[in-house]
Amino acid sequence: MITGEERLRENLTDLYSNIVFFDGGPTQTQIERADAIAREIIDVQREFDAWTTRELAGINAACGARSWKPIAVITRQQWEAAGQ
Repeated sequence: MITGEERLRENLTDLYSNIVFFDGGPTQTQIERADAIAREIIDVQREFDAWTTRELAGINAACGARSWKPIAVITRQQWEAAGQ
């Protein structure tokens, strides 16, 4: 079974290779596919944000009960800065 993450990654990889190995510019179909993938990524981000809003407080309360550090969601900029 393919998870949503794998499916999205495979679709993006397929689109990338189709564009890179095509002699001309991107076709209208490829542009539309890129837009569709971008919308899927936005949907995944919204679902994650909704999940963290709904669930993270309870998870962090359970972590606190065990003297564990709470889980903090970081921004994209914080993540990129940490990788440098």
